[in-house]
Amino acid sequence: YDGWLRTFEVNTLGPLRVLQALLPPLARADAGKAVTITSQLGALSFEVPTSYAYCSSKAAVNKVMRMAAQELEREGIAVCLIHPGWVRTDMGGPKGELSVDESAEGIVRVIEGLTLADSGSFLKWNGEPHGW
Repeated sequence: YDGWLRTFEVNTLGPLRVLQALLPPLARADAGKAVTITSQLGALSFEVPTSYAYCSSKAAVNKVMRMAAQELEREGIAVCLIHPGWVRTDMGGPKGELSVDESAEGIVRVIEGLTLADSGSFLKWNGEPHGW
């Protein structure tokens, strides 16, 4: 349980703390954007009976950021969640579908194109909607 709590501190509370710390400059921006990199493992629609701590912490951050999106939309700040895809990294393994560069380039393109209308969205690295 200690590891589970630590996972929640990092994956759920960490992004919320960063968002709260950045609210003043986001509010001053012409089109403030706050993006959290999440995982499809946090989607309730994605069935995977493993990694309880990781999956539940990502599901929690998804909900937290969706709530923040509703709250911050009236201040002109778009809040979005992005799944980076299955990336070839130490965590994703060598069979991942995407290189780090492919995922990162896609995420940057998605962020550049975000508008307030996208606030509260859960998107894939390529801009496609992801199921909750």
